[in-house]
Amino acid sequence: MEVFKRELIYLQEDIISKGHCIATMAEYLYENEKIADLNVFLEAVFEREEIMSTGIGRGIAIPHGRSSVVKELSCVLMTLKNEIDFDSIDGVPVKIVFMLCVPEDVHSEYTQLLSKISKYMHDEYLKNALLTSDSVDEVYQLIKGIENEI
Repeated sequence: MEVFKRELIYLQEDIISKGHCIATMAEYLYENEKIADLNVFLEAVFEREEIMSTGIGRGIAIPHGRSSVVKELSCVLMTLKNEIDFDSIDGVPVKIVFMLCVPEDVHSEYTQLLSKISKYMHDEYLKNALLTSDSVDEVYQLIKGIENEI
């Protein structure tokens, strides 16, 4: 399963809010043909955020949406120039965001991916490498380790 792709990695993006972040990442998924309908997918992501924030703590968020408009399990990774409030469980502003788009019929791979991203982001070296890198290729190599464990 190939969830991470170079063309879905965006570094040091100038994002001003949680809503702006989610909308921008969903647009990237749409532009890369991972979702068939931008508005339907955005609705799924925002509905999920209403249940509970996907700001998992330590400066990381993993917004996600499950929908029939999702063509394949995919992930956009974005690092941010400035921290943004993501209503995180620990109150810490976010600088690393992974957005997952999940087809309706995908379950175990999705939960495994969430778990692996969370585990990997507890590694301070990896987290700092993502935050400081200006190379998409370098970041791609770093996050491929997540995928290899699924």
